[in-house]
Amino acid sequence: MTDIADNNIFHKIFQYKAVRFFLSAGVATLVDVVIYFITINYIFSHQRVKFLNLSASAHTFTLVISYSCGVIINFLLTKYAVFSESNVATKKQFFRFSLIAFLGFFANYGLLRFFVEILELYPTFSRIASALSLGIASYYVHKLFTFKVKE
Repeated sequence: MTDIADNNIFHKIFQYKAVRFFLSAGVATLVDVVIYFITINYIFSHQRVKFLNLSASAHTFTLVISYSCGVIINFLLTKYAVFSESNVATKKQFFRFSLIAFLGFFANYGLLRFFVEILELYPTFSRIASALSLGIASYYVHKLFTFKVKE
């Protein structure tokens, strides 16, 4: 009897798009943060990164890598688990999602620099804080723009 009651509670909770959105974003953010942690600590060892003729701090270059992975995971989860009723073409959804993610990247980048370079906080913690601070606005932008339902 307890299993049925527990399943019923989860079923009711998962009916809300906002819950599914934040769970999807949470999974994508977890992927992002894990990739960020591994890359900055074990691949780049907190050293400046030289790529072609560019040089960047480890936390900046690592953010590009981890954020890109998180965006792809987030798009797939959000499209299929949250806004599956959207009748906007998938290519258009991905373009819109990527545009919002691109703008979000710079917001994340600014917050990450602020937390790491000004407040001197640990980079992985700073990455989590910057991601969480932009989550609520992201839900409404994707609901009203990226995955809107055409009448």
